[in-house]
Amino acid sequence: MVSSITTGYATNPYAAAAAGTTATKATAADTASTSAAKTSGSSVNVTLSAEAQAALAAQTDSRTIDTVVASARTALDKLLSDAKATSALKDGKATISLAGLDRRSLYAIASNKGGKFPIEEQVVATLQMKATRDASLSAPASAMRVTGDHAGLYKAALANLEVAGPEEKAMGQWAKDKAALTEGLQQATDKPGVAPSGIDGDPVAAYLKDTGGVVASPRTRDIKAVASDVRSVLDKQYAAATGDGLATDPDDGTIDFSKFDNRSLAAVALNKGAQFSEHEVAQAAAEVKTRNRDSISSSYKSAKGSDNSAFGKNLITQYTAMSDEERQAAGWTPALYDKMVALQNLSDKLASLFNPDGSVNTGGTSLLDYL
Repeated sequence: MVSSITTGYATNPYAAAAAGTTATKATAADTASTSAAKTSGSSVNVTLSAEAQAALAAQTDSRTIDTVVASARTALDKLLSDAKATSALKDGKATISLAGLDRRSLYAIASNKGGKFPIEEQVVATLQMKATRDASLSAPASAMRVTGDHAGLYKAALANLEVAGPEEKAMGQWAKDKAALTEGLQQATDKPGVAPSGIDGDPVAAYLKDTGGVVASPRTRDIKAVASDVRSVLDKQYAAATGDGLATDPDDGTIDFSKFDNRSLAAVALNKGAQFSEHEVAQAAAEVKTRNRDSISSSYKSAKGSDNSAFGKNLITQYTAMSDEERQAAGWTPALYDKMVALQNLSDKLASLFNPDGSVNTGGTSLLDYL
């Protein structure tokens, strides 16, 4: 009897247009099925996980980067046309969803391979890659919060990293992330129940700080409901600290907001629902300021050694990833966003004027005409 492997690939017109791998995936599944048939006389159905499916697709992806770029450009044009949008971003919010595109296509867009993708599309692609990564870490993170064991979370992060295409794996950032995650897994394995520490650029530590270890608030949830959750958690913390069961705000001490996600912090800093004391509001605002400074510093460091436009792109991506409340608490205004986009577009234009050898290439126009 013929064994089979059920891969569970979904049919998506945008994914097919961008990836161009439908036939490749089918061939991979057929090959696996034939191989299994030669080694077994019984019928075996194996359902691959989403990570395994993605890894299989990556291994059988024989497209050239030019083909990836062309397919991604076609898919984006169709998405924009269907959405009746002229840009992938409007007022700092995505106008299209890139959830149907494969990892390699998303990276090609995010890194502007071939110079085919404007900054708005780069940002949306970057955020989609992050969303996919976050989704793969959600379940193991929830388990970690209950058991205290970080090993499963680091394994999931490494699995997600390995799905990357050859272009992404060739970059220094991919190697740095793998080294950090490998070290994290080693620490988590050696000391179960203890959070890995002292790892430079640890993606898991950054993920946990972003999503929060106490209250994690979806950006679609009503902000006042988020505030109520935080109020409840804080009261329990106070009661536990005093030992007398009384939920008293320790005005003479510092509240530990480090394990709250950014939106929960914003709810306190903005005093949504008027549920927080002046001390709590001040402490939350201070934590927001610290995180904002650290995030900008991290964006700057990660951009060093890259092209000159990387830092601006990081800032625009950070703004787009925020909820309205997070932007307000951090002081990121629409006017600031417009200025960042204008400066980024100018930077891209200036960069395109120069050839790799440093000579000017204006395409027959003057510099003033080009700008």
